[in-house]
Amino acid sequence: MRLWSVSDISAGRQLSAQIAYFATPAVFGTYGLATGSLTMLGVAFVCILLLLAWGLASTWRERRDSVLMQSVCAKVLATLSSGEERK
Repeated sequence: MRLWSVSDISAGRQLSAQIAYFATPAVFGTYGLATGSLTMLGVAFVCILLLLAWGLASTWRERRDSVLMQSVCAKVLATLSSGEERK
């Protein structure tokens, strides 16, 4: 519980975990630009938009749940005496 109450749940950290998902469409888009293929550019653009929507929705949901869990753990730890906290 102590680890949950002090964990880093910042939006920046959550968003940085999503960067790996955008690497593949970015490579496809770069290839599409280099070869002049509008199909590759279109696929990359649609994939990036879908990943962005999915990432924002899941990050928001996970952040909301993490904030609640962090608050619960902090309150429980505040009510425990120091001897009970070690158990």
